[in-house]
Formats: sequence, C-alpha cells, structure tokens
Amino acid sequence: MIRTLLQYGIPFLLPLAGYAAWVWYRNAYADRHEGALPKFEEGPWPAMLLLGAVLMAASMAYTALTSGASSDATYVPPRVEDGKVIPGQFIEPGEPK
Repeated sequence: MIRTLLQYGIPFLLPLAGYAAWVWYRNAYADRHEGALPKFEEGPWPAMLLLGAVLMAASMAYTALTSGASSDATYVPPRVEDGKVIPGQFIEPGEPK
C-alpha cells in the first residue's frame, strides 16, 4: 500500500499542492497590492501538468531501474500444483527450480 502511495499518489498530488500554493500566493499578493493580481494571472496549469508528468515519469523510471529481476533470469508463469496456485516468479541462472 505504501509503495502504491509513494509511486503514484504523491507524484499525482504534488501538482495540486503546487496549485494550492499558487492560490495562497495570489491571494496574498492581491491583498498587498490593493487588489492587483500577479502578472501570471492565468494560473500555472501548464506548468503544474508538466511537473506532474515529469514526476510520474521519474517515479516509473526509478521503479523500472531498481526492481525486478536481471535480464538473464527466466520467468516461470503461475501454475496450479496439488490444488494450490503457485505465483509466477523469476528464476536466476544456476538457481534450482
């Protein structure tokens, strides 16, 4: 559960947090400057979407590079033995089956 949250949830929610920070800054700026809004009035939507995409791609690349089996491992698919489901697994060369 925590891995799912770290891998997908946080990179997805960080742009939302960035937008919330933008709204807070915008309102504080307007209060300090007698209602004048910041020049970047349209809001940071394109930047936040790009940031979210970059963070998601980075988390997926990190997961791909740091998990899984080696390239010469053999995949054994799930099977049923004696009425029990044996999950799929990777077997490294030289490892007993």
